[in-house]
Amino acid sequence: MHIKQVIVSGFRSFRNQGEVEPFSSGHNAVVGRNGSGKSNFFDAIQFALLAPKFAVLRQEERSAMLHEGAGASVMSAFCEIVFDNSDGRLSVDGDEVVLRRTIGLKKDEFFLNRKRVNKNDVHSLLESAGFSKSNPYYIVQQGKVNALCMMSDEERLALLKEVAGTTVYDEKRADSLKQMGENENHRAKINEVITYIEARLSELESEKEELTAYQKLDRERRALEYTLYDKELRRAREALDELEHARSDDAEATSELHESAMETNDTIRSIERQMKQSTAQLRRCTTDIESLDAELTATVTRRAQLELEVGELKTLASSDADSQKKMKVELAKVEKEIEVAKDKLKKTVQPAYESARKNLSETTAKKDNAFEQIKNIYARQGRGAQFTSEAERDAFLKATVEEMAGTMAEKKSAIAALEDSLAALSRSIATEEKTLKQQETDVKKKQQILTKISQQLVDKTSERNQHAEDRRERWRAIEDLADKIAEEKEAKARADSDLRKSMPRATAMGLNALDEIVEKENIKGYYGSIVENFTLVDDKFRTAVEVSAGNALFHVVVDTDATAAKLMKKLEDNKLGRVTFMPLSKLRVPSKIDYPDSNDVVPIIKRCIKFNPEVKAAMTMVFGKKLLAKNMEAASQWSKNFEMDAVTMDGDEVNSKGALKGGFVDANKSRLAAFDAVQKSKASLDKLEKDHKDLSQKAANVDQTITNLMTDMQKMEAKKANLQHVLEQTAKENAARRNRTETRQIQADQQAEALPPMRLAVESLQLQIERLEEEMGTKLSTTLTTAERETLNELNATQQTLEEEIEKLSATLDTAADERDKLQSLVRDNLTRRRTELQDSLAPSAISTSSTTLGSEISERKERLESRLQDLTVAERAAEASEVRVSEAKAAANEAKEALNKFKTQLDELKGKELKASQSLQEAAETAERLLNKRSMCISKRELYMRKIQELGSLPSGELAAHAELSIKDLMKGLDKCNKSLKKYSHVNKKAYDQYVNFSEQREALLTRKEELDTGAVKVQELVDSLDKQKDEAINRTFRGVSAHFKDVFKELIPEGSGELVMKTTMDDDEDEEGSTSTKSNNVEVSLFRGVQINVKFTKNGENFLMSQLSGGQKALVAMALIFAIQRCDPAPFYLFDELDQALDSTHRAAVAALIRRQAQNEENPTQFITSTFRPELVSVASRCYGISHQNKVSNIHMLTKKDALAFIANLMSEEEAVLDSSTVDRSTMSKSSRVSLGAAGTDDEGESDDENNTSNVGDKKSTGKNRGGNGRTSKRLRT
Repeated sequence: MHIKQVIVSGFRSFRNQGEVEPFSSGHNAVVGRNGSGKSNFFDAIQFALLAPKFAVLRQEERSAMLHEGAGASVMSAFCEIVFDNSDGRLSVDGDEVVLRRTIGLKKDEFFLNRKRVNKNDVHSLLESAGFSKSNPYYIVQQGKVNALCMMSDEERLALLKEVAGTTVYDEKRADSLKQMGENENHRAKINEVITYIEARLSELESEKEELTAYQKLDRERRALEYTLYDKELRRAREALDELEHARSDDAEATSELHESAMETNDTIRSIERQMKQSTAQLRRCTTDIESLDAELTATVTRRAQLELEVGELKTLASSDADSQKKMKVELAKVEKEIEVAKDKLKKTVQPAYESARKNLSETTAKKDNAFEQIKNIYARQGRGAQFTSEAERDAFLKATVEEMAGTMAEKKSAIAALEDSLAALSRSIATEEKTLKQQETDVKKKQQILTKISQQLVDKTSERNQHAEDRRERWRAIEDLADKIAEEKEAKARADSDLRKSMPRATAMGLNALDEIVEKENIKGYYGSIVENFTLVDDKFRTAVEVSAGNALFHVVVDTDATAAKLMKKLEDNKLGRVTFMPLSKLRVPSKIDYPDSNDVVPIIKRCIKFNPEVKAAMTMVFGKKLLAKNMEAASQWSKNFEMDAVTMDGDEVNSKGALKGGFVDANKSRLAAFDAVQKSKASLDKLEKDHKDLSQKAANVDQTITNLMTDMQKMEAKKANLQHVLEQTAKENAARRNRTETRQIQADQQAEALPPMRLAVESLQLQIERLEEEMGTKLSTTLTTAERETLNELNATQQTLEEEIEKLSATLDTAADERDKLQSLVRDNLTRRRTELQDSLAPSAISTSSTTLGSEISERKERLESRLQDLTVAERAAEASEVRVSEAKAAANEAKEALNKFKTQLDELKGKELKASQSLQEAAETAERLLNKRSMCISKRELYMRKIQELGSLPSGELAAHAELSIKDLMKGLDKCNKSLKKYSHVNKKAYDQYVNFSEQREALLTRKEELDTGAVKVQELVDSLDKQKDEAINRTFRGVSAHFKDVFKELIPEGSGELVMKTTMDDDEDEEGSTSTKSNNVEVSLFRGVQINVKFTKNGENFLMSQLSGGQKALVAMALIFAIQRCDPAPFYLFDELDQALDSTHRAAVAALIRRQAQNEENPTQFITSTFRPELVSVASRCYGISHQNKVSNIHMLTKKDALAFIANLMSEEEAVLDSSTVDRSTMSKSSRVSLGAAGTDDEGESDDENNTSNVGDKKSTGKNRGGNGRTSKRLRT
């Protein structure tokens, strides 16, 4: 069994990792940079395998694991592991098993072969495959090796117990002991209950006889109570019926009072609505006045501030020109001084310095030559005494010549390298100067573009301000329309409410529902209600038409009965009300109706209304036989003669049957008036909403125009900012380029100075070689010849003279160098710096290297002045508009106040009338309350006696018949006598029979349960003893196994060494005092174990070391040996190692890699390894390699060839070495060349070479002279 594939999605840095090449069943190496996501990849595998730290996750922990990066948020994550199950280790059918764990903010799910399973099933499956909770070392994360290194003996013993699985034993033992305690408590309680039951059974024997007498009296009592309660119940029902009649009469009188009060209340509500409108209008006007006053104050203040700021900016602008003029004059003066100083340096100072340095170098060379000749003469004389033969001497000379030739070759190589470096510096300086000129030309072009963009921005800003003012005006108009729309909606809602009140509630519901149904389902043939299909010829006919139509005003007209049936079905199904339909296709009306020919009556359908001919049939059905009469006499006459209904203008009606109906008609509650009000409000609201929509569209267009302008301005600002950034960056780059050019020029000068001494050293070596070659083959002599003594005297004299001359030349060189340094410092540190400061101050901000310059301030002030002038124009217009709006708002507020005072007067009169009606209603309410209280009392009595009768239960029929004819008084006496007799048996246990049987059954059940608990206690004790024995055996067995494997693994890692685990016990303290060794674990009880000690030695005959005596790398190696030993003791199907070799050197890493390879390729028990590393040893032995990349906060894993993986590791190691070396290189760029010169001069600082190349080139003390003070002093000055 091994891992074939790992698919990660949405987990930490892995957003959507696709499938990768399957893992090898052997060793797999994973490489990647720090932070690329290697640890996240290993965490994903642990997450899927339910490692302890991922076993239980809270919501915030799950949220932290979700990928966070660019793009849409990740709401869920999963890790899917594909196992190769060809060996059947997992108890799942199939050669391939897929395990997936998915998490979200509110979910944590597991899937096995695409089917959902619970967490316990996954735990059981993994444990059956060898993933033991007690041995978590099949996954070794970063830091676990270090934790093992720092473990004490006691902690290692705890680790050993954990590997042995003692935690499981301890949990089972604790559960067993807990069960034993619970069983003991149960046994004690059962004994107590059995004792109580036996005592209770003996008492119940004597209670059964008294219970028989008691039951006879109790039947008598219940018969008397039932008869009494039944008579009282009939009396309560009769009183309740009388009260109901009285309440009905009182309700009618109260209803009339309510109608009168409602009329008054409606009038009050109407006036209050009008007052509310006036108050709202006044409040809006007041609020508008306050806001407009504040706006006016703000605009005036803004205008004054802008006028003041514009004046200040104009004053500052006039003084900017003078400052620039003064700086330009000073700049010209500084440039002239720089030119003079450079000319003097080039023509006078530098040639004098070069001449003095050359003279000093040549004189020093002559002195060194004389010194070498003297040294050679003495050396020849010494070799005459040193060697016994010429051959021996020649051999020595030949070896010396070869050594000197090698040294000379190295120096020539150093000279060539220095010359190449000098040539490279010269080329670099030329390139930088060329680039600098190109950049300056490009800066001028970009500055012109920047000026053009700035002007365009000013124009766009002015256009935006104009549109913004227009938009504000439109917004104000939209706000006014919104207020009017709100008022009109409120008026329409009141009209709708009045209209609904004028018709039955079910009809109102039906009409509203029909409008929605027709609109939603687009039903054809629907004409609406009758009232919607006609208009009055004159408003004076409103009352007559309304009375004549009656409720038919709200009948619904449709084309066919099919349409009516469809609509009716919708209403019935959804319980949406009730209406009457008039299908035009089914209406049967006469084609012609004969009307009276008289001036006293006219047909309503012809004289009073107008309608669409399409609905003529419906109108004829409603108004066809309706007449408008001049008066009641005419109405009665013509109604009877033509069998038609006649109505007067006041609403009095005479129907065709002769019945009269009339009286007061409240015009305020007119249905047609309410309908007209709804229609007018709807029309007005539609117009206002249309105007609001049109105005909003225009405002949106202006807003879009402003948005487009703002977008253009933002683009221009971005382009401007980009240009400014580019110009600033170019200015900084040019400044840096100038500094680099100066620095490289200094380096070139230093290297040029260092070449002559190195060439002289080569020439000196050549002369020495020639003299030694001349000496070869000559005769040995221990004394000097006369010529040699004379030559020696001349050379000593020459050397003395040259030393004096060198002192003079050194002084001359120092003087020339001081003058050159002063002049260079004046140009570089004073004049050039001042010129840069003046140029930066005069330059615009975009091409200046400093953050604040005079040029930038002038440019900013100019732009700010133009902006403020535009703002001032806008502020003046805003102030004028605010003044106009304040005047209009004050006039509207005065009108609202006058209307409000008028309404208050009317309201006070109506309030008095309402108070009188309220008092009458209060009196009626008190009367109703008294009746209600009496009714409640009767109901309570009725319920009381009904409940008491129900509580009596089954009744004895014989006793009931005997008491049926008795009066209530006789029944009370009989009941009292029976209750007194029952008091004698008050102590009787009424459940004696049942309790006796019950207690007997409980005693038998408890005795059986007690026997079961006694047997269980014995079994549990046996289990505890067995667990203790198994735990001790497991610890001893695990220690022996881990100890044996530790010896083998350590031997494999360190072939010349050895290691062992020693169990420390409590007896060791006493034995240590006597010099005894640690006790073997085989002979000691586990309870005496106190720790596990590690003893190792790294050589065959070396001494033993404890962990505390080892270095960090040795501790890591021992910890790894312990990990491998634990793994061999409790093998897992695969292992995950995250940077296991981090603390090891290359030798130990190779040993660990070899061990992993052997275990992965073991024929009997091959094991899969997945390791991450930064070193090549593990990669070299891997069967497959994978790389993890990280880009844009997203990690991805992909397969690599071993060659690519090794190349990646090599690149990482090179980068690490470069980082380490950079700490030395970065100390001082100048000190490197200084040390080159200093090393060549042979001063005391020779040991401070920068790197191996410099050391090999200039570190030869044999070829340098002690007294080369001139070059040494020059180098020291440069370093300073």
